[in-house]
Amino acid sequence: MSKSKDLLTVQEVAQFYGVSTQTIQRRVRESREGKGTFPRPIFGYGRKALWHRRDIENFTETEPGEAPQSR
Repeated sequence: MSKSKDLLTVQEVAQFYGVSTQTIQRRVRESREGKGTFPRPIFGYGRKALWHRRDIENFTETEPGEAPQSR
C-alpha cells in the first residue's frame, strides 16, 4: 500500500478493479479527453499518480458492454 492509507498507487487501483495498470492509464487518458469519468489522480512526489481511496471505492461507471460491478 502507498504511504498513506487514504491514497492508492496505480498498481493498487488496478488490483482493486482486477485489471492491468495499462487499463487504468487508458481510462485516465480517456477521462482527460472527455470520453469517460474515471476518477482523476492527484500527483505526489515525482509526478507519481495517486488516487484518493474513497474516489476509487465510490466509482461505479462501467465501460461499454461491461456489466456493472457491485463493490
